[in-house]
Amino acid sequence: MEPTIYSRFKEIVNNDPDHPAVIDERTCVTYSGLDRLVDSLISRFPSFIPARVGIVMDHSVEMVAAMMAVIKSGAAFVAVEPDFPPNRLTTFLIESGVDFVITQEQHAGLLNEFTRLIIGSEVYIDPALHPLPDRSQADRPAYIIYTSTPDGYPLGVAVGNSQVVHFADSFKRTYNISGDDTLLQFSACIMNIFIQEVFGALLSGAVIAIPSSETRNDPEKLIRFIDDNYVTVVSGFPYLMMELNAVKALPVIVRLLISSGNVLHASTVGHLLEQVPVYTTYGPAEATVSVTTYCCNTGVVLPDGTFPIGKPMNGTDVLLLDDQLCEVAPGKEGEICLVGDGLADYYTGDHRADLQPFATLADGRRVFRTGDMGRQLPDGNYAFIRRKDSEVNILGKKVVTGEVERAIRKSDEVEDCAVVHYSDEQGSAYLVAYVVPKTKSFRLSWVKNTMAQNVPAYMIPEFFVLLKALPTDAAGAVNTLALPVVLKDNKAV
Repeated sequence: MEPTIYSRFKEIVNNDPDHPAVIDERTCVTYSGLDRLVDSLISRFPSFIPARVGIVMDHSVEMVAAMMAVIKSGAAFVAVEPDFPPNRLTTFLIESGVDFVITQEQHAGLLNEFTRLIIGSEVYIDPALHPLPDRSQADRPAYIIYTSTPDGYPLGVAVGNSQVVHFADSFKRTYNISGDDTLLQFSACIMNIFIQEVFGALLSGAVIAIPSSETRNDPEKLIRFIDDNYVTVVSGFPYLMMELNAVKALPVIVRLLISSGNVLHASTVGHLLEQVPVYTTYGPAEATVSVTTYCCNTGVVLPDGTFPIGKPMNGTDVLLLDDQLCEVAPGKEGEICLVGDGLADYYTGDHRADLQPFATLADGRRVFRTGDMGRQLPDGNYAFIRRKDSEVNILGKKVVTGEVERAIRKSDEVEDCAVVHYSDEQGSAYLVAYVVPKTKSFRLSWVKNTMAQNVPAYMIPEFFVLLKALPTDAAGAVNTLALPVVLKDNKAV
């Protein structure tokens, strides 16, 4: 029988029950303790068998237990951060079709329109509770992760048990993850790399170390947490690598850094390369976390100052195709397309028909069109060149400029707008909003207040430029090349 996330986890429980599984700043639970916690939570589920369960919780031992409980019950979890703007949080949970939501008392007020399972900071484990049946199946979704259409509408990517197990096995082999390792859980649960941090550890017999939000936001406290909890593997977005690069020295226990979510600029990791192996990876949510990997310490820096994204590591092959799905000539630019066992099952949500990146090749293989342009280097590694559409990463989080524009237009102060992203010399992206006011009494504070109800803070542009009208081309579309460029910190863009 093909393994599932829970069956692979159960093997570790049986082989090493007393090994620590999850640590947060309040408590620690072993693999066997986590398994008992999972059954305790399932025993409190509604009487019906769920298909999809929302999780809106602070990152903690209990959050990991909730995810595993949903998976063991045979359902898929839909994890959303509690600090998501209320409208955005509710919309995504509704469009994902959750049957109920697991949450904590401090967040229950956000979810009044849902059936809720509210758990405390310490979940009671009934010693008389017998192990509950495992209803998970390899061909069923394990989780649904948030993404957006090119126009910024919410969408869910449904990823199966088998894809996660497939990725975890490859992750373990590629980076030699074992029970001796402790992985830092740093990323938000709506991000692809969160799956790597949690299941890359749990399915390898390693430990997950979860800092509080206060610790995550303070580099000095984060370094102490890493040192105090013997963290050996740190994964995160390039901005985390940039913060660690500014630290005088990493704790000696750290043996590996993995950067994901965006291309990695050499200028952001120069000091780190002197201390520890640094890898950069590439992979969209539709390909179950990451597809390629590249060791920066022994690699080369491309002319634009970035590292290549590497070669495939988990059985998902990379193809560079043109618009007709034909392979481009060696060394030529093409769309990065993926084929293999790691591809997601399907999309959920009202706007899933708006995004159709899956196609079938002439040989019958299912292919995912990433929307990223790249080329293959002479040594076989791949290089990322640019996005085809308006997607960009801000502080390691995916942002679709179309969604930002829709959020701005919700304000009565705005007649029209366009949002453009630029990059500074460090390679960090920032947003500029070009706004046509509806009246002379335009108030930017009102626009930002309206946006805050619908999008998180990182999606609110750093700069706003007022224009009498947006420049257009002959076809009537906004001519972004005619917009005034806004420089950040006097650095060229």
